[in-house]
Amino acid sequence: MRHELRIGLRGKIIGLFFVCFSLMTMIAVTLLQSNLHQSFKAIESEEALKQINQVANNFTNEFERLNQINSDWSNWNDMYNFVQHPTSAFAQYQLNAQAMRTVGLKFITVVNARNQTIFFDAANLNSGKSENAHAFEQVIEHVKQRILQPIANSNTNCGLDNSDAGAVIVCWQAIHNTDHSGEFIGTLIVGEMLEGAALQRIHAQSSINFNLLPVGHISTYTPNIANSPLDSKTIQFESEQSNILNAQLSSIAGRPIFNLQVHFSQSVSQRGEAITWKVIWVLMLVAALTGITLLISLHYLLIRRLRKLDMDLNNIWRNGRWAERLPISQKRDELYYLARTINRMLALIRKQIIVLESLAHTDSLTNIANRRAFDQRLALEIAQHQRTQNPLALVLIDVDYFKRYNDYYGHPAGDKVLIAIARLLSEVASRPTDLAARIGGEEFAIILPNTTLDGSRHVAENIRQKLAALHLEHADSPLTEFITLSIGITEAVNTDDPSALIQRADKATYEAKQVGRNTVCSLP
Repeated sequence: MRHELRIGLRGKIIGLFFVCFSLMTMIAVTLLQSNLHQSFKAIESEEALKQINQVANNFTNEFERLNQINSDWSNWNDMYNFVQHPTSAFAQYQLNAQAMRTVGLKFITVVNARNQTIFFDAANLNSGKSENAHAFEQVIEHVKQRILQPIANSNTNCGLDNSDAGAVIVCWQAIHNTDHSGEFIGTLIVGEMLEGAALQRIHAQSSINFNLLPVGHISTYTPNIANSPLDSKTIQFESEQSNILNAQLSSIAGRPIFNLQVHFSQSVSQRGEAITWKVIWVLMLVAALTGITLLISLHYLLIRRLRKLDMDLNNIWRNGRWAERLPISQKRDELYYLARTINRMLALIRKQIIVLESLAHTDSLTNIANRRAFDQRLALEIAQHQRTQNPLALVLIDVDYFKRYNDYYGHPAGDKVLIAIARLLSEVASRPTDLAARIGGEEFAIILPNTTLDGSRHVAENIRQKLAALHLEHADSPLTEFITLSIGITEAVNTDDPSALIQRADKATYEAKQVGRNTVCSLP
């Protein structure tokens, strides 16, 4: 069924291509019969307009990239808290020059709800030295004006501007919590220099030949910069060189900052008449070759990658290997972003599984291991003991007269005692291989791998001494005025299973109670 669906998709695309190409052929023949030269000139002009708009779109893409970085920083709980309570530690470790250089930022400014600057820092991306705020003072003031008086129908919060350090791309966003909650408390302003890596990215998005020339005069009107820095009113062909199209890029303050020159080819009009007789058969040949190329490209660029994506996802799902990630292609196309999004979802699933597993193995009151974690670990340690013959000791601990304590002091006080005992056990069982667990209401246990009976007795006595030092009062105890423990210890033998080992340790605990409590008893 899947195979039929893929074949149908290929057929529809190829059919649509040939229909469109046939219509284009008819239009081309019609144009050839009319004024050829004027038609090709018009085509050149139209292509030039597309190219200059494409360059403007490339600038917009760079704005979106910077805006995404700004969004990641502005929608951040720590940033929201910083605006409310500015600290030098957060600025030093989170908003430093190294952090800015990592993402290519030149400066960061934080302003509060009253549009007052509460933090500024700038990083010299070449030398690594910080720069002061004076170089970007004018840019920041322009942004503040835009914040106070936003342009009508504007759906962007990025733009170009001039600074003493050079032209910059600047973006600003309101600061919120990570989940976009919280009232408006300020704005995060970030900027990068329009040079080096930024210009390379803009050039790399297309093969269009263009230059940026500084504008030496101020325009007499405020252009519409609601959606793009390119002012469509200034687009015009060069009078002296007909293969150059000019337009102005405006700053966020409404002033021209660059003259954008696009150099487009005139070969179409120059060779138009010479290729008239070749057009029809060339179009037919192109249609056939393009159809074949489309079929092959569709398979290798889309269908095959979709099949592999489906297989990888099914393998992860069937085997439950949520830690695995889909391989991401170097081609930054739609499938690249789809695989990246799926990997983020897999990472989220993995985190949630880890949290659930942690909750399933942790006692909610004492935050040490629960009975389930204890049983699983004990089974593993006994199996390890039987393979290696290394000693394994088990310590069972029961709080003496705990019911009387709850009746006398109340259950909240009893919970505090259990928490204190759990903390004490965690301190004593401090080796990575040790496990302290709460296995019942007032019952605790410690698994001690590579520990003999004498060693476990030393651990048990250490627990009693540390508890005595805490002086946890128990006024209703018939034994003493403080909380005490009855402790039973035992050591595993080759024939033991978890149940047998627990029963022997439990019997030792029972004997400790029988001989008067507040003592340690052992059974080999």
